[in-house]
Amino acid sequence: MTMSTRTVARAALVASIALCAPAMADDAPAKAVPGIPLMKKVDGDAAKAPAAPDTIDPKAKAIHDKGVESVRKLRALELVSELKVDGMDMSMVPPELLDKTRVVLDFKTDGSSPMPFGRFTMESMKDGKVATRFAFDGKAALLVDEAKKSYRVGGQEWFMLLGQRAANLPQWFLENRMDLAEMGGEAPKMVGATLVGEETLDGTPCDVVRCVRTMKLDMMEDEDGKPAAPREMRMTETIAFARADGLPRRVVSKTEVPGEDMMAGMSTTMNYTGVKADPSADDKTFATAAPAGYAKAEAPAPEPMDDQPQMKVKSGDAAPDFKLTDTAGKEVALASLKGKVVLLDFWATWCGPCKAAMPSIQKISEDYKGKDVVVLGVNTWERKDGAGKKYMDDKGFTYGCLLKGDDLAKDYGISGIPTLVVIGKDGKIALIEVGFGPTGDKGLRTAIDAALGK
Repeated sequence: MTMSTRTVARAALVASIALCAPAMADDAPAKAVPGIPLMKKVDGDAAKAPAAPDTIDPKAKAIHDKGVESVRKLRALELVSELKVDGMDMSMVPPELLDKTRVVLDFKTDGSSPMPFGRFTMESMKDGKVATRFAFDGKAALLVDEAKKSYRVGGQEWFMLLGQRAANLPQWFLENRMDLAEMGGEAPKMVGATLVGEETLDGTPCDVVRCVRTMKLDMMEDEDGKPAAPREMRMTETIAFARADGLPRRVVSKTEVPGEDMMAGMSTTMNYTGVKADPSADDKTFATAAPAGYAKAEAPAPEPMDDQPQMKVKSGDAAPDFKLTDTAGKEVALASLKGKVVLLDFWATWCGPCKAAMPSIQKISEDYKGKDVVVLGVNTWERKDGAGKKYMDDKGFTYGCLLKGDDLAKDYGISGIPTLVVIGKDGKIALIEVGFGPTGDKGLRTAIDAALGK
């Protein structure tokens, strides 16, 4: 399996939400690859410590676990994050990602999004002044460019507006508030924990712990877009936990993936200063009203991905015909479904993001039962015969599932899964979505309702 340098760099610079969703480009999703942190040699006393063996020191693990517990208890968080990147071509790192960024997060959520936070705001700083401000109030998003006196607006798809600036979100905090297993992903397994020293950061005494976690990568693709053999990703994080509150003040990340030599020597360091647990924040903190006197700016055209093949079809085209067998052995043809709205979900059992989407697909099937809507999974690029049916049965999913969908995936020009397609009653494509993002099934439901004439 190979990935272009640009893909790896982008995947590496996004927040941990990318673990169960496609990596985010500036304004459009890329292929479904996991967010991969970069590598760095630890500075200071921690750098002198020998490499940690794969053993777990109870004292080190206790410090780590206290940090996780402290993060999960937070109702809100304020801090200044600063990202440092080494060992890669810096022309590939947007310079604004290296600015100090003030972040305020409200961890109250309504349960409608897999994200572990609700409202938030981010202010990037240059020369001690605010350069850009981003805010999301739970419904609307706003991005302000102070130098240009301009703004852009967005809705609940805030990640489309925020883009790669998401790298400045406090990744370690967010990851440890997410239940990856519940979302259909694999939670990394801790295999090593070592106490490597102590430091004072931002005026706060800290214990420095090196943790090693591993995770099987079973959603990678080769150059032809086919599943590659699973490999184990090894993630080493050296974390400075403040003794006062248990929260991190610095996280140094390095990652090793067999066969990815281009990642050797790459690194990220996230420094956190001015950390405040449960700060008071009112509605003004997350305000999304356009500032008076500022001009509304148009969204820039998305940068083309050099490794992202184009789909062969688009919205408005006639949907490619098919005759496939379902898990009950019955042949299903698209022609037989004319007059109904059809949702196709291209998926595989080895694909974590696919599995994360399936409970929502099941809910759509239940909610639209008896409403001229047919929901069909299309098991694609599967590795073992019978794996798709077994997974559907084991999980209790009751919507239809078509088997051996590889040729149909070629007809669509699909290069990454999950890919979701809504076909109207007239047999034309109403919507194509690549990946299952933070807004979940809202786009699918909107397209289905429109196709039903609601």
